Amino acid sequence: MTTRPAPSLWLLSLASSLSPFGMIVVVPTLGALAEHYAIDQGQAQFLIATYLFGLGVGQPLAGALADRHGRRPVIVAGFILFTLASLACAIATSFPALLACRTLQALGVSVGTVGSRAIVRDTHDALGAVRALAWIGAAMGVAPVVGPLAGGFLTAAAGPQSVFVASALLGLGVTIAMSVRLAETRRNVPTDVPPQHWIASYGQLLRSRVFLGYTLMYAFMQGCFFAFLAVAAVVFADHLAIDEARFGAIWGGMGLVYVAGATAGARLTSRFGVRRILLAGTVLIVCSGIALLIDVATSGVTLAGLLGPLTLLMFGAGIQTPLSVAGAVNCRPDIAGTAAGLSGSMALVLSGSFSILAGYLYAGDFLPVAALIAGSAAMAGLTYWLTR
Repeated sequence: MTTRPAPSLWLLSLASSLSPFGMIVVVPTLGALAEHYAIDQGQAQFLIATYLFGLGVGQPLAGALADRHGRRPVIVAGFILFTLASLACAIATSFPALLACRTLQALGVSVGTVGSRAIVRDTHDALGAVRALAWIGAAMGVAPVVGPLAGGFLTAAAGPQSVFVASALLGLGVTIAMSVRLAETRRNVPTDVPPQHWIASYGQLLRSRVFLGYTLMYAFMQGCFFAFLAVAAVVFADHLAIDEARFGAIWGGMGLVYVAGATAGARLTSRFGVRRILLAGTVLIVCSGIALLIDVATSGVTLAGLLGPLTLLMFGAGIQTPLSVAGAVNCRPDIAGTAAGLSGSMALVLSGSFSILAGYLYAGDFLPVAALIAGSAAMAGLTYWLTR
């Protein structure tokens, strides 16, 4: 099979960023959607849960299909599904129908992250993949900043359904760009591989200490953020008298810190090597988790006591995320799609469970949640040794 160069990192970054954007852009609309569909706020949260469920199912499926049928057809088909599902969300007349369309949205957009990681591994060596994924990770860090701002503006200007129209337009743009600019990057795409081969590939990955190490490292690091975000708005409002708008601005600043960490990591790996920079990012995450726990235990919830450790945590996460993702994909470059999909799904399920635990632990006292965050950060540090 003739291959052409991969599309620009900007296009791969946009394709990858559409997944977190599609999830977070609805956050400012939850109240308006609850009113529109005559449901309570608790039910509206299912719009996030169903999206996460769709990603958890879609990522390993997208990875296996991309290895079996090639990157290009799977990516294009996935974004077509995302675009159509986004339009369906905009015109859904009942809340159950909206939930079903949100699931289809996530199933479609899951190809963006998985496919981009596989394409990077197809077209770069191991170190080059680390650098490329670091730049993509930096660009993806913009989505949590832009998403809430765009969602709030669109809801105020044109109603909550407008966020789904915007998602559809972005999906259409990515679909067209991928159709025009994306060549097949997987060499020798198999045409007669039985399903048992892909099941065996999953088994090989699950038995790989290095693959599990990188996957768990990423999952526990993400677990810190899921645990915090589950109660963050309430904590800032109840303990610090900071409303949702100001909290959104603060969290947007944290997103920029993540981008700075990913950018620094991309530059420093060339100079100091992957292992040293990965260790540095891991140490930052562990120290920030411990610092947060100590601050809350000794001084209670204070703005400085939260923002200081969170800034370190975000910077360390920006460094560690691309390196751990690349490590999981580099583990088996011959089945990069399958590896990317399985790693992403496992990390999503495990890290998402920290959100549930945080909601269960929080009863007005942030200390148990701070301990959960510190524990997750410590586990991210311990899994570093599995990757050696």
